[in-house]
Amino acid sequence: MLAVLPAGFREDLVATGLRSPTAMAIAPDGRIFVAQKNGVIRVIKDGTVLPDRFATVPAERSYEYGLCGIVLDPNFSTNGHVYVNYIAQGTPTRNVIERFTADGDVAAAGSGTTIFEVAEVNPPGPTGNYHVGGAMHFGIDGKLYIATGDNTNPADAQSLTNQHGKILRINPDGSIPADNPFFMTTQGNARAIWAYGLRNAFTFAIHPGSGAMLINDVGQNSYEEINRGRAGANYGWPLTEGPTNDARFDGPLHAYAHLSTAKGAACIAGGVFYDPAVVALPA
Repeated sequence: MLAVLPAGFREDLVATGLRSPTAMAIAPDGRIFVAQKNGVIRVIKDGTVLPDRFATVPAERSYEYGLCGIVLDPNFSTNGHVYVNYIAQGTPTRNVIERFTADGDVAAAGSGTTIFEVAEVNPPGPTGNYHVGGAMHFGIDGKLYIATGDNTNPADAQSLTNQHGKILRINPDGSIPADNPFFMTTQGNARAIWAYGLRNAFTFAIHPGSGAMLINDVGQNSYEEINRGRAGANYGWPLTEGPTNDARFDGPLHAYAHLSTAKGAACIAGGVFYDPAVVALPA
């Protein structure tokens, strides 16, 4: 067991045999599509990791790079589309959003298509190897939302000329919606910016009913944050961290200090909405 749980909760082992899983997406039929840091996409079916890979992408595996995100199309049952987000090998390194089409439990041959790329990350060295974000989710508007980190270059988070330290919003085919908040004032792929001023929001969640977004942003010296997603929002990094009264920024819905836990610093690593028709959790 990995956790000490309150009365009424239990922890179950779903599957074994995975290697550095980073994200997962659950299909309507119960299959679990798992992204691994090494670029391999596996499928868990009926409690077993299938022997055949769904697909493999050329992900750079060093530092915080790798295959970081995976999401299924809202119409997956009919179109079989699987989207992944990875840092590609080669020079320049870059975030690649690629779409596959499932053919049963594997990707259809030749279906891998790059639909969007985030501009070159900073060159390797003292900076640029961390804070790459990676999470992706579809909103109830049918658009694909993508989290990017500041790429260890905090100033990028406040700039609207690059896509780092942001929440991006694109169409399922990789094009950029004309109603994005900065579409008319930016150029190129920067038009995909939906919100900015984040340090490393490598996880976020979207409520399936209301569409509300909660963004988990890992802090630096002081606070971890949960922010409400809002079109055009600026969350303040690196000019502010944690609670703020600065009218220029959207302050966090919730923030906690690094040293607020019994074991010391603890970063915010994930969150999910729990709002089923029938609540199964104990009181």
